[in-house]
Amino acid sequence: MAVKALTIIVSGQILKLVLSLVLQILIARYLLPEGRGVYGICIASASILLIATFLGNEYGIRYLLAWKKITSLQAFWYLLVTAAISLVASIVLIWLTAIFDFRIAENVTYLQLSLAILLAFSQLITTQLNVFMTINGKYLEASAFAVGEEVIKLALVSLMLAYNATVELALVSIIFGNIITSILAIIHNRYYLCDLGGIRLQDIAFIYRYGFRSFWLNLANVSNTHLGTLILSGLMPADRVGIYNIAFGLISRVQVIPDSLNRILVPESIGSNDGKSKLKMIRVSVSGLLVLSIIVLAAFGMLYEPIIILMFGAGYADVGPIALYLLIGFLFKVIGKPIEAHFNEIAGKPIIIAMIQVFGVMVMAVFTYLGAGYFGLPGAAIGSAIAIAISAMVLLVVYAKSTRQTLSELFDFRSLSNAVMQIRAGK
Repeated sequence: MAVKALTIIVSGQILKLVLSLVLQILIARYLLPEGRGVYGICIASASILLIATFLGNEYGIRYLLAWKKITSLQAFWYLLVTAAISLVASIVLIWLTAIFDFRIAENVTYLQLSLAILLAFSQLITTQLNVFMTINGKYLEASAFAVGEEVIKLALVSLMLAYNATVELALVSIIFGNIITSILAIIHNRYYLCDLGGIRLQDIAFIYRYGFRSFWLNLANVSNTHLGTLILSGLMPADRVGIYNIAFGLISRVQVIPDSLNRILVPESIGSNDGKSKLKMIRVSVSGLLVLSIIVLAAFGMLYEPIIILMFGAGYADVGPIALYLLIGFLFKVIGKPIEAHFNEIAGKPIIIAMIQVFGVMVMAVFTYLGAGYFGLPGAAIGSAIAIAISAMVLLVVYAKSTRQTLSELFDFRSLSNAVMQIRAGK
């Protein structure tokens, strides 16, 4: 069952990844480097603001759902209630920045930032609805909705940016795509049925407590993705920020595979009472991701120049080497993803990941800033990559010590080979 589920989820996520990449290519080509830089700064700012107000509440909701302490309907309404509270708080914060005339970046308007906030929250709802379906074993439906989401966004972006290529319309297109997808998922899963008696204050209190413990993890994850963009927005022109942002966004998509794997790993581990079996699942996952990472790095290293020009055009040629530097760091993060899921969603110890990630954010801020200051854009990318790799290595060491294993024992290529044979046999 796990092998079949993994095949469905990974296939769906790969197709989603391809469509998402086409979407980003379209936005980059229409907005050009400067406009794409402003778009990236908006998304980065909104993502940080989302985490500051929503904490890590989605982890608390998913924890209760995975352990079958709440139903999917309850999970949806808890998500809606906590997200609505956070959205109001975010709007108030934007209003305050307008009153005090505080600007995150020179070229970003308050309208663009407000739209980016709506995009961040609509994306939160859409993503979590998909996760709920996966946790409940609806793998095929989850994959279909994930792919459908990107198709809808691609159609809307194509129409709106062909009409008028502005940052505002790019943001609006994604918002409407998220809303349409969410409505379809709500209708399909009958989440519109509201049982107020099913909303328990003790559950909401637990979600906020868990969310607070997961806050630093969530902030660190988002910061790892957007911190470089925010730092560079104060050091470089928007077009150079756009180059970095596209490279980072392109490479960060390699996380789709381990994130898909974790959607299977978490419920399978929770359903197993065998400690050795749980450790084996982690070892096989880590081993498979290591092999995949080596293949991806070798392929991209040889072909990145024609790939980038073919996708984004000659105006984005500088994206290639920046993306290669970042890829090296991100592949370390990819390998550690199953361990991150172990601490955060299986063992219920998000504080461990949070502490490591906070350390990683501080290292990344320093390394990216210094690299940009001394060596420009390539230095910023190398600094970011080193920081991400250091954080991932610390995670591997902490996990190995907590499970009384050596680093070499975290890899099990024999079991990985058996799992691959099972997939090929269709078992």
